[in-house]
Amino acid sequence: MHELLPLSWKRIDRVRPVYRDISLPFSRTRWITYADIPHGYSVQILYEDLSCSYPDGYVFRGCPSAIGDYFSSANCSLLRTGAEAVLDLRKPHLKGKAVAGSLSRGKKHGFIEEISLHDANRRLFGQFQRETIHSGKPQLLHLFRDDPATACRSFVFRSFSGHWLAAMTLSERGPAALHTELMLRHRNAPGDIMECLVAGIFEVLEREGLKELSLGEVPFLLPMQPSEEPLNLMEQFMVSLAFCCKHAYDYEGLYRFKNKFDPEWRTVALCTNCTPSPLMLLELAMAMGFTDLLAHQSLDLLRQWITPS
Repeated sequence: MHELLPLSWKRIDRVRPVYRDISLPFSRTRWITYADIPHGYSVQILYEDLSCSYPDGYVFRGCPSAIGDYFSSANCSLLRTGAEAVLDLRKPHLKGKAVAGSLSRGKKHGFIEEISLHDANRRLFGQFQRETIHSGKPQLLHLFRDDPATACRSFVFRSFSGHWLAAMTLSERGPAALHTELMLRHRNAPGDIMECLVAGIFEVLEREGLKELSLGEVPFLLPMQPSEEPLNLMEQFMVSLAFCCKHAYDYEGLYRFKNKFDPEWRTVALCTNCTPSPLMLLELAMAMGFTDLLAHQSLDLLRQWITPS
């Protein structure tokens, strides 16, 4: 199977796939958060296995176009949710002025290093996660492999004094294609560190002869290409709600960061063999912790309005 897997799904050298899922009781379906898929599985085999494994229904996110086209032809529904930023490792994505300036400044603070996740580094990673810029907020859940041990490679930006300033983990999504899982920055890290880390990883993978690195999805920015079909009613509903929640999740800032690298933007979708509904979107938002984050950020905004500093 040469098609890229959905985001955060990865390849394994096994006979049977391993699915991780969560029940969406009111929608009477299960959300497949991510999966480990054998190298030999074709799109058809994957579709048939999902149909047998989830007779009551399933939904998964981050569906790329090739898999989406097949599943759609087999009577599944697609709901476009955003776009992923993909870097072709054979193209000059690091030559732009914004990236070059960040590299010049960031390299003064340390260097990039690939690490193995032995017990000591796993403890360091856990400690680092508690010291990141967003660690005091409710965390989004099940949108990526948040345990670094379940990813295939880990990189850090280490200061010259030995402290971790940023970290990224990657999973194997397809032949010579890696996908970003965790992208973390220390709360006290200077600017330009994340750009340096992405660039350093890019150069490592480029030397290894790999083909592409996905920086992951930016949700709610649709459509990314002028040739795409207009948003349907459910997509319009989702994007309108997201616009009202920008104070909780800065997807536009995420877009600006990833767009510095001049990526190819590929539309990704929610795929389900059930009928998408506002109730399903609400259950997904609750399961991924977005409603908790929205409540936290809204209360924080209210406190700032009542008692301005």
